[in-house]
Amino acid sequence: MEWLEPWWSTQNMDESFHANFARQLGLEISPGHEMFGVRGQLIGRGQGDDALFELLDGSGRVAVVHLTWASSKQQPPWPITTIYANMGEWVEQCMLPEHEEWKN
Repeated sequence: MEWLEPWWSTQNMDESFHANFARQLGLEISPGHEMFGVRGQLIGRGQGDDALFELLDGSGRVAVVHLTWASSKQQPPWPITTIYANMGEWVEQCMLPEHEEWKN
């Protein structure tokens, strides 16, 4: 897949980089949040604190999570999250529009 700015793949980043994001996601998500109880694996980064996670529940879904980098659980809706049915939906509804905005 071709990644378009401001998004980039984290595939070549080391295990500690990915583990840090997984820990932070687990730290911030609290009961009542749409991702509570769902593990995620970092697969991409966007502008600022936006991170793209593959949801590890077998659904094929991905989520853009705007991490707060707080040191405790956040109250929903934080961290702000948008879940997409699959990578294709994310590309069409998120990456391409953000790329167009980025270019301008």
